[in-house]
Amino acid sequence: MVNCGLVSVKNEPVPLKSISVEVRVQDHVATVSSTLQYVMREEAPLVALFVFPLPADAAVCHFSAKIGEQEIVAEVQERQKARDQYDDAVSSGQQAFLLEESAESPDVFKLSVGCLSAGQNAAVTIIYVTELTVQEDHSLRFCLPAVLNPRYTPAGTTAAASGSGAGIVSEISSGAVPYT
Repeated sequence: MVNCGLVSVKNEPVPLKSISVEVRVQDHVATVSSTLQYVMREEAPLVALFVFPLPADAAVCHFSAKIGEQEIVAEVQERQKARDQYDDAVSSGQQAFLLEESAESPDVFKLSVGCLSAGQNAAVTIIYVTELTVQEDHSLRFCLPAVLNPRYTPAGTTAAASGSGAGIVSEISSGAVPYT
């Protein structure tokens, strides 16, 4: 299972220092700005992957990452050109980022992060907009994805055997995340 947040290429989480979330609701649309700060405790430069779940109908309108004093703001490019630029930057030892929609699920974004120096802090900011769901009582519902929940449980596991409905996991224990 892929962890959520900033993880090493070995799928080990980079320690999360803090989270800041700002939500603005206007009519039936929510604009969400999330900044996650991580602290690098590795003793060598780190290549990592940032994994962030979003509502299925969300549209990302800003992404930036700040490492030390350097801030990089994402720009839309043709996929292969962006991958080539990322590979060139990492191979030359420069800090670089590549944000892509996950091939496994369109509501999960993956950010490849190259050449994070030991001991530096990293702040990742993502801003997206999403339409709010109207409930039966005509209220609006907003859900902030806090963790990348497993969507399915393999056959034969305890969750699937307990009859939780076609192997779909509806919630995750709060003890399973490394922060509150």
